Amino acid sequence: MTLSEVADISGDAGDFQVTIKEYPRYVDMDKCIACGECSSKCPKKVDSEYDAATGKRKAIYVKYAQAVPLKYQIDADNCIRFKKAGACGFCEKVCPAGAINFDDTEKMLNVNVGAIILAPGFEAFDPTGAGVWGFGRYPNVVTSMQFERFLSASGPTGGHLIRPSDGKEITKVAFLQCVGSRDENKCGNGYCSSVCCMYAIKEAVMAKDHVPGLRTSIFMMDMRTHGKDFDRYYQRAKDDSGVRFVRCRVHGVEPEGDSGDLRLHYINEEGRQVEEYFDMVVLSVGLQIPEHVKKLSELAGIKLTNDNFAATSDFTPVSTSKQGIFTCGVFAGPKDIPQSVLEGSAAAAAVADSLAPARGELTQEKSFPEERDVAAEEPRVGIFVCHCGSNIAGIVDVEAVADYTENLPGVVHVERNLFSCSQDTQEQMIETIKEKGLNRVVVAACTPRTHEPLFRETLKSAGLNEYLVEMANIRNQNSWVHAADPATATIKAKDLVRMAVAKVNHQISLQPISVPINQKGLVIGGGVAGMTAAQNMANLGFEVHLVEKAEAWGGNALYLRHTWSGEAINDRTRKLIDQVAENQNIIVHTGFEVIEAEGFVGNFKTTIVPQKAV
Repeated sequence: MTLSEVADISGDAGDFQVTIKEYPRYVDMDKCIACGECSSKCPKKVDSEYDAATGKRKAIYVKYAQAVPLKYQIDADNCIRFKKAGACGFCEKVCPAGAINFDDTEKMLNVNVGAIILAPGFEAFDPTGAGVWGFGRYPNVVTSMQFERFLSASGPTGGHLIRPSDGKEITKVAFLQCVGSRDENKCGNGYCSSVCCMYAIKEAVMAKDHVPGLRTSIFMMDMRTHGKDFDRYYQRAKDDSGVRFVRCRVHGVEPEGDSGDLRLHYINEEGRQVEEYFDMVVLSVGLQIPEHVKKLSELAGIKLTNDNFAATSDFTPVSTSKQGIFTCGVFAGPKDIPQSVLEGSAAAAAVADSLAPARGELTQEKSFPEERDVAAEEPRVGIFVCHCGSNIAGIVDVEAVADYTENLPGVVHVERNLFSCSQDTQEQMIETIKEKGLNRVVVAACTPRTHEPLFRETLKSAGLNEYLVEMANIRNQNSWVHAADPATATIKAKDLVRMAVAKVNHQISLQPISVPINQKGLVIGGGVAGMTAAQNMANLGFEVHLVEKAEAWGGNALYLRHTWSGEAINDRTRKLIDQVAENQNIIVHTGFEVIEAEGFVGNFKTTIVPQKAV
């Protein structure tokens, strides 16, 4: 449900009534084919939210190239037709599908659910009001979100690092850390936003890759590079990439006459006052909770912390103060993408736990058209070469690759796509397979590890067997590793596609096989993490074996007193131990150790023996 927000929440765990307000799109989603004719003729331009106001969009638009669903919408606040009745209306006149509906209205929907996950995200701190950094007054002072768009090939500058004031290529850029974080005087946010150090380092490294010889300086109080290999990345940026790190707090930015340059005053580590000039200053803005999310928390009836994040327990970090309502991501506190993904999985598991008795009641099997028998047909291969924005096309000559593949054996159709995995391209591929009578497909794009299931489903939707597709990984295995040698990358891309075509020519239709699944789980380690995992799995109705090499379970938590927030660890741990002991689905093996494990997902065989026997 896009363009929608929660208007009301009532009820209790297992039986929530949620009222959802769906705002008008003014475009019929069933009719819109995302051809772009409407946007190309629209005369009204406004600042693009996706480009953080560094570029423009039309009053009828899609937010970004891979938006899901890929359907246009009209911004009624800026549309000329809504401002003046009878005016403009070009989009309605040129739409070939007749999808424009100026009479669309707001709708109220009621949904009955058993559990709720709040994952509303965050907003970046807006430094305009603070004034001291010159954001909004000096055009060459930008936020990190804006700089991210300057670095992007799909951004307003096409990936070229130029100054907003005069279009001059930048040669010296400064990053100011902790803007909107760790500063109660200027922003009221005393907490660390967690991600700013790492994204500033990443942007500095990427900027130096974009502009050879670029001098980058990061002004910081300290570097908080917590995370897997994050500190190693910091050291590489400093030692190998030449990113300069200055330990100080810059409290103001001043213009240098009319040149567009910016002057920074600061005290260095030796206690001397220093003055430096930069082409551009990037403000590393922190994360905070938007006002509309605070209102959502009131509707849900959950408690917030003093910093307006969802209040959760250290032992159950995805559970809110109200039973049946869970949270994940930045709403529970500032965090990076990997931890947000982890919490999303944890929240889904918590919901599955609470709704286990109703599992499967509303399940529907997706239907596909009848599969075409192509066994007697000669190979008719269709090749789809993906630009992947600039990930591939920025290095590989995709046009040359497409031209080369036209003459490969069995190939009858070749086309290039900006994003082969986008919704509109998937729909076009289905139509092309049907129109051209293709019976095999090669997608030259990224890794099959993440995208092959998507293209298999595309073939099934087109009436082909899902195993008649082959992917040539010309991104991960090519453009990314040969970024410094485009000519070689292009030659290798041709080879990868040629091999994929040779392979797919010999592929035949296959049917999925089924193997029995052993509906049991094994958890190794009886500490807080292991007991929690075992309990969650057991509550879903599965038999769980919990293996702990010590004679008692509980782990190191038994020797700790309280968490950073003051929660008693020992009491909660012993309560968890009792819950595990009472759970009939959990079999605890204390004093045992795993000595061998073999098999595969769904069919593992593990040997455990008493520790004394090891």
